[in-house]
Amino acid sequence: MTWQRGLIGALVIALLVAGGVFAYRQFFAPPPAEEAAPVVEGTPAVRDVDTIAVQTGAGSVSAEGQVVPLRNAALAFTTPGVVAEVLAAEGGEVEVGQAILRLDAADQELALKQAEAALAQAEANRGAAQAGLRAAETGIEAAELGLQAAETDLALATAEPRPEEIALQESSVALAEARIGQAAAAQGLVLEGPTASRIRAAEAELRAAEARALAPRLRLEAVRQQSNPDPEDLARAEQDYNAALAGIEAAQVTLTELQDGATAAQRQAAGSGVAAASAQRDAAQSELDLLLAGSQAEQIAIAEAGVAQARAALAEAQAARASAEASIRQAEAQVSGAQAALTAAQTALDNRTLTAPFAGTVADIGVTVGEVVSAGVPAAVVADFSGWLVETTDLTELDVVGVAVGYPVEVRPDALPDQLLTGVVTDIATTSQELRGDITYTVTIQLDEAPDVPLRWGMTVFATIDTE
Repeated sequence: MTWQRGLIGALVIALLVAGGVFAYRQFFAPPPAEEAAPVVEGTPAVRDVDTIAVQTGAGSVSAEGQVVPLRNAALAFTTPGVVAEVLAAEGGEVEVGQAILRLDAADQELALKQAEAALAQAEANRGAAQAGLRAAETGIEAAELGLQAAETDLALATAEPRPEEIALQESSVALAEARIGQAAAAQGLVLEGPTASRIRAAEAELRAAEARALAPRLRLEAVRQQSNPDPEDLARAEQDYNAALAGIEAAQVTLTELQDGATAAQRQAAGSGVAAASAQRDAAQSELDLLLAGSQAEQIAIAEAGVAQARAALAEAQAARASAEASIRQAEAQVSGAQAALTAAQTALDNRTLTAPFAGTVADIGVTVGEVVSAGVPAAVVADFSGWLVETTDLTELDVVGVAVGYPVEVRPDALPDQLLTGVVTDIATTSQELRGDITYTVTIQLDEAPDVPLRWGMTVFATIDTE
């Protein structure tokens, strides 16, 4: 039973230690110093717990930890597939967004092309729908104009004649009658024939033309009798004499026409003028009679039918526009769906490639070309080795209360016991984890630069945090 007594003794000692710590904290420990946190008006004051520590009086807190790079990321594909390319070397440097691994993406590339074609077709359908809407709107404008014209015709058909319209039409009748008188007078002159005085005047004009031709004839004969006549004088004399002969001929024609009297064509033309004037007068009188009589019932019925037809055409055009607007909404929905499908296809294609989330070093590549990888399983690791952190692994809840961000730390690597490194607390975990029955919190320590110390990821260290 010796081991039982030993176990009971250890439990008693543990209880005494815990009671002592509880009593110290409750009755003897000094109150923690509080730092004023910024307060936003209208909100309660909030303090950053990482900057608060309880003075335990111990002076320092020790814990074990591991060396880790400043940043690291285990990269995994979101979908399974076959590794097609390894685009970065293990241990090589990469930039932000640089490709590291790529899965076979033939299916995704085909889907992307199909999505692009579907989007192009949807946009073409939208363009056709927009053209249909423009045509429908043009049809509505034409139908509205047609309705206005039909309503105007109906208003004219049902309106009473105005005094000024009657006066205008009466003046048209009077003017037509005056033209009949003019045409009849002209016909009378033609049928009556020329007077004796006009014949005597024509005979006198013929004798005068013959007298005027005597001088040019004598001058032409004189030039011709010359032994060597000047060609220009001869041509001028011939021209003057021919003109005189033309005057005689014209006077003879006038005299002959007067002596013969009016021709049949002239008499017919005169009679036609009277008939045409009479027809114009009759037409003007008919229009005046219609104006005075007002519109007929059948004219009003025709105008009303025209208005009804125009209204039906307008309603049809409005229905066509509504249909065109519905087609546009449907086409817009198709375009939106095609754009979403294209985005999804592009995202699916992009997800077939793992890229570096930050600039750093490819620490590990766990797959090879041709290997099938599962979704969510890390395939590569990228790390930033430009600096080092230490993450504690066994800092208990009893010790973490005495630690705050900014506290200095001394670190000694297990693999390099002669090296003493320095650093500062940069973060304290807000959640705990259980380790061998203890509640522990991870504290992150930023190490100062030590380029000559050959640190490696995962090395164990012993850290001492100054809590004074």
